[in-house]
Amino acid sequence: MSEPGATVRRMEIVGDLTQLTPRELEALRGAAVWYANYHAKVVTRHAGNDASYAVSAREEYLCLIAALRKLGVKIQAPDELLADERQAA
Repeated sequence: MSEPGATVRRMEIVGDLTQLTPRELEALRGAAVWYANYHAKVVTRHAGNDASYAVSAREEYLCLIAALRKLGVKIQAPDELLADERQAA
C-alpha cells in the first residue's frame, strides 16, 4: 500500500530573471532560502534512502542550493547530503 502524498505539477516558465526588479529578486531569494531551510529536514531524514523518490528529492534540493549560490546566497547543503552534493557538481 502506498503512502498518501501531494501531487506537484511542473511549472511553465514564461519569463526570465532579468525582468525582475531588485526588490522582486530579493523576495524570490528570500522565499527560496526559507523553502531550502524548511525542506532540509525532510531531505536529510531520507539521506540514506535509495528509493527513487528520495533520490529525486535530494537531486532537486541540491539543484535549489546550487541555484541559490548562483544568485549570490551563501548557503550550504546539510552535512548528510555533502557526499551527494560533491557527486552532483
